[in-house]
Amino acid sequence: MTDSAPVFFLSYARTPGARRSDADQPVFSFYEDLREQVAILTDVDAEGAGYVAHPDAPSDDWLSALAACRVFVPLYAPRYFTDPLSGRQWTAFKRRVGPDYGQAVVPVLWIPPTAGTTLPSAAVEIPTHLPHEGGERERRAQERYAESGLYRLREMEDDDRRAYRQVVRLLAERVARTWAHSPARPVSVGQLADRRGLEDAFAPQPSNPTLRITVVAPTAGRLPPGREAATYGPDTESWRPYRTTPGTLTQQAFALARNLGFEPELVPFEKAYESITYDGGPGREPVRPIAPWVLVVDAWMLGDLRTEEQVRRIHRANLPWLAVMAVLAEDDPQTLRDKARLTERLEKTLSRHPHLRGMRHTARGTAARGIGKADVFAWLFAELAKSCYLRYLDSIQDDSPRPSSGPARSHGVRRPTSD
Repeated sequence: MTDSAPVFFLSYARTPGARRSDADQPVFSFYEDLREQVAILTDVDAEGAGYVAHPDAPSDDWLSALAACRVFVPLYAPRYFTDPLSGRQWTAFKRRVGPDYGQAVVPVLWIPPTAGTTLPSAAVEIPTHLPHEGGERERRAQERYAESGLYRLREMEDDDRRAYRQVVRLLAERVARTWAHSPARPVSVGQLADRRGLEDAFAPQPSNPTLRITVVAPTAGRLPPGREAATYGPDTESWRPYRTTPGTLTQQAFALARNLGFEPELVPFEKAYESITYDGGPGREPVRPIAPWVLVVDAWMLGDLRTEEQVRRIHRANLPWLAVMAVLAEDDPQTLRDKARLTERLEKTLSRHPHLRGMRHTARGTAARGIGKADVFAWLFAELAKSCYLRYLDSIQDDSPRPSSGPARSHGVRRPTSD
């Protein structure tokens, strides 16, 4: 491996029992093809354009590459998602980059999943499709890729072999674009932790179900016109609307979620918006919900027209497994002075929608009108989190585990008819 940071890290599942690289030669041949194209597009020398671990490579090598690469390229195949090493590599990259890691992942459909199977939750929201570019030949190549996978295209001759080269070119272009805008920044190997301490991202999930939480709030550096910075910080996680309550609102929400028996996951607003409003497009199935969701909105953010429209679209979707909570803190002097204007804005964006007209005195209706006090926020968060989880189970008709502790279990919550 070179001392420079590789553009991409190719993650693949090694052939079981193979002591030499011969068994995985198709992987390495593809790697060389992709690296060559990426080097041309990024003006990086071929040696530094990518990294792939050979069977005899020391673990320090691939850990160093994972700590420095800008793009993670997993080779999707049924065996990939059962391979513990691949799962730990995925975890290491995700841990390094943070919540936006999906923006730096370019998956390759090496072998398509068998009929009736789905991707694990860690990978389900990262698209494998390629952008529809070029003419009829490119379109046919992408269709063959989606149907057969790149491994089969590589093994074919004539038209399919040409399709393989076209797909490799498209993948290289996607890697190059991702590299240019990647949120991944180099870290030390020690920050990734010893590989034995990295969890397998594809292993069966713990018994506690996930609760997704998205906070829509400004930062101290980007405030709505006229808004004071006292309750904000360098990121949305620093927002502290209720001044009489210790800690940030995100910390409060996480503590409440864990007390209810959930494992909270913070999802940035832009990513949440794309996931929640995704309509699939012609010939593609929409992404299924993978967890109950609570969206917490600062009423001041609705002064931004783009954010207001995005929140309105999410709210109009009326998804049973998602709840919107609006914060209108009464112990914030500026909010108190502008309460009438902010309340009118909430009414316009959230409360006037048809599905809330008969729900003004329910938890959802109350949360949409603005939550003034921290204790009311805590009560409504608990009610809506439990409700969203139960409705989520109904929506997927699955036997997912109930929260293992906290009010969701001890109070004997029933499936709600209204919340």
